Amino acid sequence: MVVGRRFSSSVRALASAALALGVAGATVTPAAAVGQPGTADSGAGYRPVPVVYDSDLDFDDAATLLYLCQADKQGLIDLRAVTVVNNGVGTPGRSLTHARTILAGCGLADVPVADGSPDWVNEPPPEARELFEQVLSGALGDADTPDVPGPTSAAELIARTVKAARTPVTVLATGPLSNVSAALDRMSPRTLRDRLGRVVVMGGAFDVGGNLFGSTTGGFDNTQEVNMWIDPVAADHVLATVPRARVSVVGLDATNHVPITPDFVDLLGARATSYEARTVHAIVTRPGMPELIGQGVMFWWDALAAVSLVTGQGVDYRVRPVDVVLDGPSSGRTVSVAGGTPQRVGTTADGALFEDLFLDGLEGPQTARLAR
Repeated sequence: MVVGRRFSSSVRALASAALALGVAGATVTPAAAVGQPGTADSGAGYRPVPVVYDSDLDFDDAATLLYLCQADKQGLIDLRAVTVVNNGVGTPGRSLTHARTILAGCGLADVPVADGSPDWVNEPPPEARELFEQVLSGALGDADTPDVPGPTSAAELIARTVKAARTPVTVLATGPLSNVSAALDRMSPRTLRDRLGRVVVMGGAFDVGGNLFGSTTGGFDNTQEVNMWIDPVAADHVLATVPRARVSVVGLDATNHVPITPDFVDLLGARATSYEARTVHAIVTRPGMPELIGQGVMFWWDALAAVSLVTGQGVDYRVRPVDVVLDGPSSGRTVSVAGGTPQRVGTTADGALFEDLFLDGLEGPQTARLAR
């Protein structure tokens, strides 16, 4: 076992494999400590923080992008770019198409997009890709839309966006960290210090079990979370390179407190009026999803990280020294060890508060309150 550099196709098949998902086991963190969804500017008052969203664009990443679109339209964030990794649970090419479909539906078609990333280190289960591609193509209605490559790589778009910003950029990453890792290598130490704000990551499992599932996970001990497991080298590089305590890691320790429940799906459907809320409801009610939700193995993994970034609420963070296991049965496991890089780790979450904030965010606060 090597710890990071710092220490030398069917729904039934997916549902059965998904039972390996770890079900675990707040104080509210001020917004400025997580990603600062607004900053004071001496000449212009409140300015929304610029955000780059990087994901593998499977079902919960899509829901997260919809939430971020509303946050942008409400002036809570400034969504500067959307990038997609091609080595995660989303489908290469199709994931970029889905991102464009969502942005266009939200009225944000001018937001730059790109995809990229090298091959995985550990292959995600193809049956998950098949299911979630069917879910998203059906919910978004873009099955016949041609896939068009982006004009630049995801890593280059991330790095260029950070370098060009007048105020520090927050990067939200909810898939394997391959694109973010490659983008960091394109940034100078000064850019890392002055232009990169925070990196908010959905990934890792510290004091709970992992959530590996599916046909490609044999030989691993399920101590690891899927995103970190797919590319542990990239995860280790990000955690080691970003200045200390500027990565906020929303791990399974926190996301296990936010299961997707049938009751919330029903509530969302009853109250959905915005494009964003209706589309999230369409995603979680497509064939295959209700079965998994009913089994209690589906969570708002990525949305919790986004809600924490935008609102500064819902997740309790503690600074811990973090490292990543790079090979062996525990490949991709996140560990707290002496000599690790101190970063902020989400240790728990307020599930009820999250549901309120997520619903408000998808609808817009005033619309959501009037619906109650």
